Amino acid sequence: MKNSIRSLFLILAVLVSTASACLWDYDTLLEEMSESPTAIELVTGAFPRHSTDFYQWRIEDRQQKLAAGDDKQTHYDDIAVAYDKLHQQEKAIEWMLRKEAKYPGQYETYANLGSFHIHSGNFPEGAKYILKALEINPSAHFDRERYQLYVVQYLQHRVEHGQIVDGKLVLPLSRDPYVDERFQNCDKPEFEQHELPERGIISFYAFIADDLADKTVENYKPEYARMSDEETQKAVQGILGMMRFGQYDAPVLLECLANLLVPHNHNGVGNRIAARALLQASYQVEDEEAKAMYKEMAYHSIAGQEGVKIEQLEAAFQRELAQAVKYTDELIQLEKQWIESGMDVEEEFRKKYYKQGKNGTELAYFPVVFEQVAPRRKRRENGLPYPIFVTIASIILGCSIAAHLVPRFLPRRKET
Repeated sequence: MKNSIRSLFLILAVLVSTASACLWDYDTLLEEMSESPTAIELVTGAFPRHSTDFYQWRIEDRQQKLAAGDDKQTHYDDIAVAYDKLHQQEKAIEWMLRKEAKYPGQYETYANLGSFHIHSGNFPEGAKYILKALEINPSAHFDRERYQLYVVQYLQHRVEHGQIVDGKLVLPLSRDPYVDERFQNCDKPEFEQHELPERGIISFYAFIADDLADKTVENYKPEYARMSDEETQKAVQGILGMMRFGQYDAPVLLECLANLLVPHNHNGVGNRIAARALLQASYQVEDEEAKAMYKEMAYHSIAGQEGVKIEQLEAAFQRELAQAVKYTDELIQLEKQWIESGMDVEEEFRKKYYKQGKNGTELAYFPVVFEQVAPRRKRRENGLPYPIFVTIASIILGCSIAAHLVPRFLPRRKET
């Protein structure tokens, strides 16, 4: 039994590390002072994020500052987060414990320790520190810690309802791994039926709504629970924040985001962003059935939108992804050049990717301009094609003008 529980925690830790967590360092502070990247930029990956070379540079830079007597608390956070970004969680935890010994009880310390432990595979310890951080500051990081816990709890809920088969998580999270067995059970007498796990809640939106709902009402059912628009928007921002400071293309986060953006099949911009998120998820998974299911979910998310087809949207999304790759490659090369030239990398980064706003605060600057895929008016099926109609109308108008002017013009020519 202990081995089963340990295996469950290890699997959850891997899942949460791909979803990533809420980190705090110098860049987090700047980002929270600025406008966050939009959902489309986060789904494509076209937003400023540091390279491996940068994090190695930052570790050396902050250690030199500490050695010189500049003992700022944020230096410890910067070093620890840099190690975490380099997948060296043991060193990241070590540096946070050094900070805790000198500056105890800090929110940022507990938030980082929670994230590092989750990334290292120790989910219970990570959850403990995240809860300690929330006790100090419940709404910090735009509530990202709160929704990080929701993601972990939702994953655990899905695992408890049979989402892991042969030691692997079955994606999408809304997928039923036992759909065939359930169908076969229906044709068997009760005593011959196989015992299967219940489906449970299969939507991240419904999972949060169920947690917040009043379950004492008569005939309560989780699938009918609803969040307020304000709460839904907070959840969206929480997931986007996790993508911004974690792994933006993690299928788990992308699916959770899509659940939140299209909770009731509304016909709006959220549907098109959800479709992109689900397409991105399909590109990140290896299982062919999972790929097909994510693409089908993307199709259904915009099925009711007039003038928008999944083929049209995916073609635009592919162009957006190409722009994002070009954008990221340029950023990596610039940071490498700044490091080799001995420049202040952070200062150069700010000058390149941030600009001053009217109120003096630094606003994040994202030069990528994406093509917008918007609904178009449906043309009349029985009418003439628009270009032909314009051509015929132009000819008729030209003939009318000529017929009106030529009789007046000819007599004058004769008199002359």
